[in-house]
Amino acid sequence: MARGLACIVAATLLSVGLGCGFSQQSDPTTHVVSPPEKTASEIALPTATQVDVDTKRMTLTGKEWAWVQTVYNNDKIVVPTKPDIFTLTFNSDGTLSAATDCNRMNGSYSVDERLLTIGKLAATRMFCPDSQETVFADMLSQVTAFIFTSRGELVLELKYDSGQIQFK
Repeated sequence: MARGLACIVAATLLSVGLGCGFSQQSDPTTHVVSPPEKTASEIALPTATQVDVDTKRMTLTGKEWAWVQTVYNNDKIVVPTKPDIFTLTFNSDGTLSAATDCNRMNGSYSVDERLLTIGKLAATRMFCPDSQETVFADMLSQVTAFIFTSRGELVLELKYDSGQIQFK
């Protein structure tokens, strides 16, 4: 009986091409399907956010910063429902402007080394249901410092080390 079982196992292994270095001949009706090649638009190319930059040469001014997300230290994450709509621009004269999903805001800011103070913001008064404008403005009022990442992003640190607002 043991010999019969050994023959069945050996025959099975040979039929699937396993064991003793034997390989099974391919069946002419079997086709190997390769994954589709990526198109040019699907291939990730280095962008400004993927390339290391010299953070010592970066400044707040001269760029419109787009809000990416806010990460709080309690693991809460807030993202804009309309990406690239929420922007922040620091002007060299100490003023700033912001755009939201509803209104535009203006205000002032001051910098001391990497400490950042954003003054009260004035906004246009359009009403927009489901706007994140108030949330965004509240976040900006809590900013205490800033840093730049090696990928060229701006990170605004919030009071009491409670979180960070990330911009690209």
